[in-house]
Amino acid sequence: MINNIPVHGTYMLLLECNNKLELPIGRLGSMVTKPGYYLYVGSAFGTGGIQARINHHMQIAVRPHWHIDYLRTVAGVVNAWCVYGYRFEHEWAHSLMQSEEAKVPLEGFGSSDCDCTTHLFYFKRKPVKVELEKMLNKKLASVKD
Repeated sequence: MINNIPVHGTYMLLLECNNKLELPIGRLGSMVTKPGYYLYVGSAFGTGGIQARINHHMQIAVRPHWHIDYLRTVAGVVNAWCVYGYRFEHEWAHSLMQSEEAKVPLEGFGSSDCDCTTHLFYFKRKPVKVELEKMLNKKLASVKD
């Protein structure tokens, strides 16, 4: 929040999972988690903005609301990145789909309200922050040009 005004934008969570198990994801179905890393892209343009959404994701939800709430029961948040003022979740998801390292663990995860295949990506090894930023910041640069 800036001057008690919610700041909206797009965020990405990096999660680490150490277990292989079948995990129910609400009405979406089930996914089999694997040890490794997951990247989840989302946006926060509602009440509270990014700070409220990230704070929510840092906790284990008592009553899961979003798909990511289910994954959070078995995967811990390692890091979170955000960009303020822009809605890039779909562009970032499409960019991550092009990555050779990224795998789709469950179609429709986090993307039930759009045409993206998914907003969740699996990586066997921890993604390199510099490479992620380079790829995702291309979208920010194209908007500013």
